[in-house]
Parts: sequence; C-alpha cells; structure tokens
Amino acid sequence: MFKLSSEASLDGAITVENKFIVEYMPYADGDYVKVYLYGLSLAARKSDADDSIERLARRLDMDERTVNAAIDYWTEQGLMSRLGDDICYFSPRTARPKIKLLDVDTYKEFNRQAQLYISARQISPNEYHDYYTLMEKLHVEWQAMVLIVKYCVDLKGDNVSCPYILSVARNLAEDGYRTADDVGERLDEFGVYYNDLRAALGAMGKKHVDHEAVQLYKKWKIEYKFGADVILHVAQNMKHGSIALLDEKLTQYNKLGFFSADIIDKYEEDRKNLYKLAKSVNKALGVYYDNTDPEIATYIKPWLALGFESKAILAAADYCMKKDMKRLSDLDAVIRDLFERGLTTEKQVKDSVNYENRFDEKIEKLFKSLNIKGAVKDIHRAYYTNWTEKWDMPQVLIDYAALLALNKDNPFAYMNSVLLAWHNSGITDIDKAKSAVPITGDKNIRPVADGKQTGIVFEKYTEEQLNSLFTAITEDDD
Repeated sequence: MFKLSSEASLDGAITVENKFIVEYMPYADGDYVKVYLYGLSLAARKSDADDSIERLARRLDMDERTVNAAIDYWTEQGLMSRLGDDICYFSPRTARPKIKLLDVDTYKEFNRQAQLYISARQISPNEYHDYYTLMEKLHVEWQAMVLIVKYCVDLKGDNVSCPYILSVARNLAEDGYRTADDVGERLDEFGVYYNDLRAALGAMGKKHVDHEAVQLYKKWKIEYKFGADVILHVAQNMKHGSIALLDEKLTQYNKLGFFSADIIDKYEEDRKNLYKLAKSVNKALGVYYDNTDPEIATYIKPWLALGFESKAILAAADYCMKKDMKRLSDLDAVIRDLFERGLTTEKQVKDSVNYENRFDEKIEKLFKSLNIKGAVKDIHRAYYTNWTEKWDMPQVLIDYAALLALNKDNPFAYMNSVLLAWHNSGITDIDKAKSAVPITGDKNIRPVADGKQTGIVFEKYTEEQLNSLFTAITEDDD
C-alpha cells in the first residue's frame, strides 16, 4: 500500500490526479512525463527562478525542442494550453483533447479488413470513428486493432458489438499490448485455452465464450496452476452456474491448497455434511437459523474435532430438546460433559441417556397414582435414584409412601421425607412402615424409636434431606 508520509504531505506538495496516471501517463514519452510533472510543480509554486522553458530544459537536462514538443503533446491531450510564454494546466477530469483530423488513407486498410470480418452488418461511420479515437488515444496500431476485431468475432460471432471490441482493445492496451506483434502473441496465448474453457462452460450449460472468461481461465491455469481436468471437474460438479461462481470456487480451492479432484470432492462432501448436520441439530432443538455458518464454525466443527460421531451429536441434541434446553450453548455444555466422561459415540450417548432415564416408566406410574400432570424432570429422577439406589428402599415401600403422599401439595417432597424417615430408622418392611404412619399434614415425621411410634412431628430438614432434594442427575453414586 502506498501512502504519503507526514513530511511528504506538508504544504507545497503537488497533487497528481489518478486519471492522469491511469489514462495519460502510460502512453506518453518518458521525457514528456518529466516535463509535465516538473511544470506542474512550478505551477503549484507560482513563482520560481526556473519558471521558463529555458531553465526548465536545463534543470531536466533536455533541449528546449524536447520541452516544447512535450508541451505541444500535452496541449493536444487537453491537459495544457499555451498563450505566449504562459502555460496553463487543466485537470484531467475536465480535459478536452484537441480535435485531430484523421488521415483517411491511414485507416483505409483497417476499414476494409474490419468490415471483412464483421460481415453480418455494415460498420457505421460513428463506429469507425470510435475505433480511430481509441487507436489514437491509446496508441494502438491499426494492424493490432484488426487482430482484436477478428478475435472478438471468433468469440462472439460476426455480429459482435462495437462496445465489446472497444472494451477488449482497451484492456489489452492498458496491459501494454498495443502493437500487432504484442497483441497477436497475447491473443494466440488466449486461443490455447479456448477449447478447454468452452468445455468447462458447456458443462455449466453455457454456450458462449467471451474475452473476460478467457482471461479468468488463464488465471486458473497460470496463476493458480489448476489442470484443465480439474477445472472441468469443478464445472461439472456445479452443473448450473456462472463464470463468476466458478472463479469464486477455484479461488477458494487455491487458497485452501486443494488442487486435485479427489481432495476437492472430499472437501465438498464434508462441507455438505457439515451443513446437513447443522440443520439436523437445529431441527432436533426446534430452532431455525437462516445462516448456519457461524454455528458450524463455533460448535459443529469443534464437536467433531473432539471425536464425536455426527449421530452422537444428534442424540445429545434430542436429549436437550426433551429437557427443554434449546440453546446451542446448552447443547455445547452437554457435549463437553459427555466428552469429559469419554462418551463420544452414538451408542455411548444413548446408553448414558437411557441409564439416566431408567426409572422414567416407574416414575410415570407414580405420577398416575398421585394425579401429577406433566413430564418427568431431573428432580423426580434424583428422588427416585436416592430411594432405590442410595437408600435401597423396596418398591412396595415406595408405593406405600405414594399412597400417603396422595393429595399433598408437593407429593414427591412428602414421599422423600417419609422414605428418609424410614431409611434412618432402618425400616425396609411394609408392616413396620405401616406402624410408623406419620401424623396427617405436610410435616416430616421423626423416626420411630424402640419400635414405637412417637407421634412427634418436626419441621427442620436434616443435612441429608437437603442434599437428597438437590441431587444432580449426573452425580456419580458412591
């Protein structure tokens, strides 16, 4: 990137317009450019000891004739005017080149050959004038212009438009191809790629090849170093598309370092699977995102990098949906927990979920007997896990506790307090449990002492009771 330093941008610096650099400087003699720039600096300073043709020539180590020729040239281009010793600069944006009378004989042969190639229509005087103007302004030889006309006819047919021909000529001239030899060599080079490009475009349902497409094809071959077979393969995979889309894909593959059809196909298949997996995850969670690229980058790829099977991720998403955890961040937390536990396959995840939900059918039966509506939640599973696996309470006592909890405000909490009391008293028999019936009310019962019911109620929870209420479903059993 070019920029002015702080010193260079101080007062006294001259401004050279970009239009001059792009449209005028490339076609001017080097000495003429020196005269233009040095004279522009004098004009900016307004008064200087060198402010004369003689002094300017001496400073630039030129003869006065060259300096005057340069001024005449820029005057013809419309960038200067001379009135006596006064020389005035004009902005390239508003420059009006002098109307130059063209020598008809100079372009007589060009007219004949151009019309010979463009045989489908009569070339108009205005069209001829546009060709002449471009050749004069950009210093393109008429023989080179004939080659350009023929090239465009070969690409577009003999009814090719004048603007298209002018565009190709202008592009070539701006790249430095202005003589017949240079233009001919350049167009022959393009012709090498024509048939291969035509096959690639045909694979996408395109029939016509234009100059811009040939330039792109050369980039793919020379700069990117793709083989013709790979370019054709990518085009065939697209089936329907534009030359711009094909260029976009090949540019992407070049950046990624993918230069063989097999590697490209694997990349595209993996990419398609990533989008498919992202959509399936979102469907499982019950959400929709118009653009899944951020999701793939932030979540899907990292999960797969951890070694998770795609189906394992979907099983985890289904688990989250059933627990009303619908955010991707929720699923990410579950995935990370599964990874820490070494559960990365579909079977391992499903086995873990099944183990976690192993009491759901029995809990649902309790719901029915207690007239509880709704889905089984983690707190219910935590209660039931404590009762059966930590306290080793038989099912008959659990069912009896449910009978006692019927119509209570919080039946599961009530059942937990009753079963905890029996657990603390070492009661595992239904008859002993029945002899330790709690007093009616939503209070906890004190354990039976010496086999006799005390009938005393208490309101404070023990530490074990509190822990039993908040046992997490993922907690490992001792």
